[in-house]
Amino acid sequence: MDRKFFLGIADNGRFASVVLGDLSGRIIATNHGGSVNYHYWGMERAQANLMALVRQTVSWEKHACLEGICLTYKAAQEVPEWPFCDVLSGFSRQTGVMVEDFATSSLLGMQGSNDRLFLVGCHSGLAILENGEGELVHLKQEACSWNPIIRINEKLQTVMDFGCRHDQAKLQYLKSQIGSGHCLKTLTEVLDYFVDRGSTLALELAYDVAFDLVQMVMSMSAHFMTRDPVIGLHGQVLLGSQTIRDRVYRLLSLLFPQCRVVDEPLAPAKGAYLSAVLHWRSRFAQDVITNGLPRQACIIGGV
Repeated sequence: MDRKFFLGIADNGRFASVVLGDLSGRIIATNHGGSVNYHYWGMERAQANLMALVRQTVSWEKHACLEGICLTYKAAQEVPEWPFCDVLSGFSRQTGVMVEDFATSSLLGMQGSNDRLFLVGCHSGLAILENGEGELVHLKQEACSWNPIIRINEKLQTVMDFGCRHDQAKLQYLKSQIGSGHCLKTLTEVLDYFVDRGSTLALELAYDVAFDLVQMVMSMSAHFMTRDPVIGLHGQVLLGSQTIRDRVYRLLSLLFPQCRVVDEPLAPAKGAYLSAVLHWRSRFAQDVITNGLPRQACIIGGV
């Protein structure tokens, strides 16, 4: 089989998203599965997860047709060149492997040619902006401010201070689910469940999170070069909770009426795939890749 494929893998330390495409820029398949970050899960577990992803996405019989693989990790803004020879020991020697920083992959995977802002709501808040002049700006909220246990405890304390017991049981249940080790998907589903049933405290909690995310966009807006930025939403908190997502959409439409807000669940993996194609200098349609790599970067402290 002469056809060659490229694989982009985006890992957040808990699970991995995958985009498979060919030289023409056509995405053939997408998938998600266990984390391939051996620093978190160990070599054996990471290897098993990677092989499972390949079998499910491209089929093991055809994995030798992979021309290149690019991995990106949300562990940090800049990821060093970690050795992957052991993780990828079952692959063909002709398969090239590279590691891309999360910011570059995420922005490359978004549509748009001017101001592009990638907004992440997950275990931490993160905003990455590349404006029309190629300036790259990062803004990250401290992880402690995103700790759901801390947020719920603050709401519970408010309830006790005002002597109101209404909805306290719901928040205690939400707290117990998190304490039992359930993932963010459980948190967002339970949060929306209580909001749909009229819980005012659950609604306040959701709106507080939405406000924090929108505030990050407002802080980044000083670097906008146009009035119609593209804002991509990513992460389980943002896309997993309909209440939080709708509130973010609403506030952004009021603050930036000409902006375009889009859901981007696969942007990092898609960008990693495109980076793999670029890295191996394949012929690629110019209208698929809208921007080159950012030229300069600066860091803004947490809000």
